[in-house]
Amino acid sequence: MRPIAPQATSKRWTALLAFGLAAGCAAEAPPAGAEDPDPDAIAFLSTRSGDYDVWVTWLDTDSTVNLTNHPATDFGFSWSPDGSSVLFGSDRSGNREIHVMDPNGGNVRNLTNHPGVDAAPAWSPDGTRIAFVSDRDSDSREIYVMNADGTGVTRLTSNDRYDEAPSWSPDGRRITFGAVAPGGSPEATLQVFVMDATGGNERQLTRLAGHNSAPRWSPDGGRIAFYGQVGEGFSGADIFTIQADGSGLTNLTADAEPDWQPEWSADGRRILFARGPGDPLDLWIMNADGSGRRPVVVAPGRDEQPQWVPVR
Repeated sequence: MRPIAPQATSKRWTALLAFGLAAGCAAEAPPAGAEDPDPDAIAFLSTRSGDYDVWVTWLDTDSTVNLTNHPATDFGFSWSPDGSSVLFGSDRSGNREIHVMDPNGGNVRNLTNHPGVDAAPAWSPDGTRIAFVSDRDSDSREIYVMNADGTGVTRLTSNDRYDEAPSWSPDGRRITFGAVAPGGSPEATLQVFVMDATGGNERQLTRLAGHNSAPRWSPDGGRIAFYGQVGEGFSGADIFTIQADGSGLTNLTADAEPDWQPEWSADGRRILFARGPGDPLDLWIMNADGSGRRPVVVAPGRDEQPQWVPVR
């Protein structure tokens, strides 16, 4: 890694770097004159510290910082649209709850406090609401929303099936998610659904063999990217896109390597995704049409659930 003068960093870079150094991480300053932060800084979950934590890496310098750095398991995070805070799930309080922290990993606050499992938080596009998954009211996991401060919890789905991975449409009017299809057992395959942000008008978009989940809406609202299993277990999965009305199914990564958890860039031109059989899992990037696939984060263990760090 090339040495860069720390005095060239912006306030946001400096905060992240300071936290990383305080935590004992090998962090390096970003390039002189960089934006705040570089749009090619990405956040992800990783087991490289021994358990799951939320990390950030800068692709142009390979600088990497562990944001959560906690002995508990942290999971299912979401960077706020304005870049000012990060949601994440954690069992650090003895139960799986949703927390929020500053973008440097400090000022951690608990947003939920319930005996049930609360997980998979996702910011609304305007940053005022949070969609999440919980089993607080039933034996299955359902989709809920709450205000950004944790108040006003409202249940959106009531289908007694397993729901997961909610993702908002860019206009905040709809939510896509993975769920067991009607009539299926909790062990049945997951499919991609969409519903109004108020919980009505639920529609099933996919009817494919294997699990189909982790849907993410494109920035223009026209397409939804998701992973679809094309083999047994972790032996095969590809990244697909589909129109928001359920038409135009396209396989972007039809090859021998299993691919998971797509995430669009803000301009809709690229897609981050996890690639690998489970352990290891590395992070790759490709063009929105599936071309130009290349690795961007390769390390021992599992790196997954990549997200671009929003520009502030």
